[in-house]
Formats: sequence, C-alpha cells, structure tokens
Amino acid sequence: KEVHNQSFLWAYLPYSMVMAGPREAIQHMIIRKNFGATHFIIGRDMAGTKSTITGQDFYGPFDAQEFALKHQKELGISVVPAPELVYTQEKGYLSKEEANEFGLKPLKLSGTEFRRRLLQGEEIPDWFAFPSVVNELRRTAQA
Repeated sequence: KEVHNQSFLWAYLPYSMVMAGPREAIQHMIIRKNFGATHFIIGRDMAGTKSTITGQDFYGPFDAQEFALKHQKELGISVVPAPELVYTQEKGYLSKEEANEFGLKPLKLSGTEFRRRLLQGEEIPDWFAFPSVVNELRRTAQA
C-alpha cells in the first residue's frame, strides 16, 4: 500500500555505495544521524559484495543487520531490521520464511530486468513497484 504520511520523511542521500558490508552500514548510520535521522532501516545483504574470483559472498545476508544492532546504542540511532520480503500470487507480500512455510513460490524480478523494462518502456508489475514510482523514474530518466 502506498502511503502519503507527513509524520515521516524519506530522504535521498547522494552517496555511492562502496560495498563494504557491515562497516558500511555503520557509516551510513552515522551519516544519517548527522542529518537528523533517529532510525535506520537495514534490509537483507546491505552493501554486500561478491568475490570477483570465486563469486562467493564476502558477508552473510544479515551480517550488516546484526552488526548494526550490536552498535546502535553507542551510535545513538535505532536500527529497524527489515525482513526479506517476497510477493506471492496467493497471499501477496510476506516474509520469505512465511512463503516457505506455506509452500508458496515467490514471484521475482531482478534489478537488471527492472532497469531494462524501465528503459524500454515495458510493463513493470504493480507488485514490484508502485506505478507512481515507475512513472517518476521514467520521467526523470528522459530529462
């Protein structure tokens, strides 16, 4: 559900990821705290990267969440861990664990495929992105 709520603010920070895993999560927390944030949402595999030689992940999928939770008190900013969400035809959005428990198959759209569809003007499913967001991305990509 798309929410228009003035009690919170989503803000864009023009900062490039350096793929430093858990340490980068801490850096992002500090930067955002310096801009006045009180909470920081961390999802699965934040700032994760793979070896260019073996293709293996350097960090576990929730290492950044765990590291940030460990240091949130001393940093003075609250971590909001975001579970890995998936979308299923039968039940809509739910955690990956719940989908597995129900034996449901999540629908998927990779970031690469999303960008390709976005640039080609092809359909992007509503379960993947709000139409208002897709329209804005397309509008600004043409500017």
